[in-house]
Amino acid sequence: MPKIGMRILKTFIAVYLCFLIYLLRGEQGSPFYSAIAAILCMQPYVSNSFKVAMNRTLGTFIGGAMGLVLLIFERQFIPVNMPALQYLIVSLSVIPLIYFTVSIKKPTASYITCVVFLSITVTHGADVNPLIFTIDRIMDTLIGIFVSLGVNAFRLPRRKNQKTLFVTNLDGSLLNSQGEISSYSRIKLNTMTKQGALITIATTRSVETLLPLLDGVEMNVPIIIMNGAAQYDLKKRTYLACKKMKANTARQIIDVFEKRDLNCFTHTIINDVLHVYYTRLINPVEEKIYHSKKRLPEQSYVCGVVPNDQSVLSIMAVDLLDTIRPVKDAIMSLAIAPAINVETYPDDEHAGYYFIEITSRGASVKNAIVDMKAQYAIDKVVAFGNDIRNSAMLAAADFSYLVGNAADGLEKMDGTSIGSNDSDAVVKTIIRHFYVKSFEPK
Repeated sequence: MPKIGMRILKTFIAVYLCFLIYLLRGEQGSPFYSAIAAILCMQPYVSNSFKVAMNRTLGTFIGGAMGLVLLIFERQFIPVNMPALQYLIVSLSVIPLIYFTVSIKKPTASYITCVVFLSITVTHGADVNPLIFTIDRIMDTLIGIFVSLGVNAFRLPRRKNQKTLFVTNLDGSLLNSQGEISSYSRIKLNTMTKQGALITIATTRSVETLLPLLDGVEMNVPIIIMNGAAQYDLKKRTYLACKKMKANTARQIIDVFEKRDLNCFTHTIINDVLHVYYTRLINPVEEKIYHSKKRLPEQSYVCGVVPNDQSVLSIMAVDLLDTIRPVKDAIMSLAIAPAINVETYPDDEHAGYYFIEITSRGASVKNAIVDMKAQYAIDKVVAFGNDIRNSAMLAAADFSYLVGNAADGLEKMDGTSIGSNDSDAVVKTIIRHFYVKSFEPK
């Protein structure tokens, strides 16, 4: 069963305060409308609550004004013994109300506009003063709106570790078993980011597959992509700190593949767009990768040879292990081997297939963390991982955590085990560190 979150608790507090205010007002008005408005205005983010509050305040006055006009019209022209006609006019009035809020570019105010309007025109008594009744309904709604806003904005004073860098692996750590960032994690990440938290992601993914997963997630520092070959600014949509291979180095590596009639995907950055060069697709896994990515907007696949003067970010290939092994041996025998990193790892989606990735020697998550520590004057680094490939990142951190679903091979890592990726363990641990005054050394 899911836990009761702060938004639910805040909604309870806001509703109860509406009832208390009703009692303090001498039971004037109706707490029902205050409570309804409080529930509608409670949002996950305080910034959203301000926007919602302003829209619904506007909607309250629009609905109230229209309700008052209709009440006066009914008193003058609609017989009390013709409710069908009264309800027809009330229903027809909803059309101009919604149209008006949309025309002034406030479509989110439509709902509360109609609620206030209907609360005035449908629930009024025949013997009440229309003006007083309308003012009461408007006041009831405004009380709920601003009580909700105040409760949501209230924060207990807590020191925040704004000089701590939080680095997490993506797949299997921040992403749950459905390959998503949960709503809870997304909201908490954004809340901490707005409060100055320095949170980043370190991943082997490139931008085109990463951005859809991070839709709606805000970060104050760049993310580390392609296993440290580059950083990427989510706000500016630009590549930073690219660790490129020289054109001649890349050419020698590509030649190894060409001599064996093999294909490789060569990644370059041109005008802040990832260009992926390839020659031909020779196995079904390559074809699947190509067809799944070729139409993504953040990159461009090019069937052809990399320009001779073009520096390269990384080179990647996928094939059966018996094919990948001799390729790696051949690359490592080259004179340029000390200037590059060569890594092979299994393809989790296709049994028997392995990836090989070649990057510049300076390209690593560890080096990216060192660069960030200097750039942002970081005091502490907290890292999260679940795979043996995260070992260097975890070793570079002051505090390292192993996600509960960690793969075999991390048993000897000096890190604390936390819950699984399906329990939001990474974000919950970040919360504990971010709002704590001090750390004990690892």
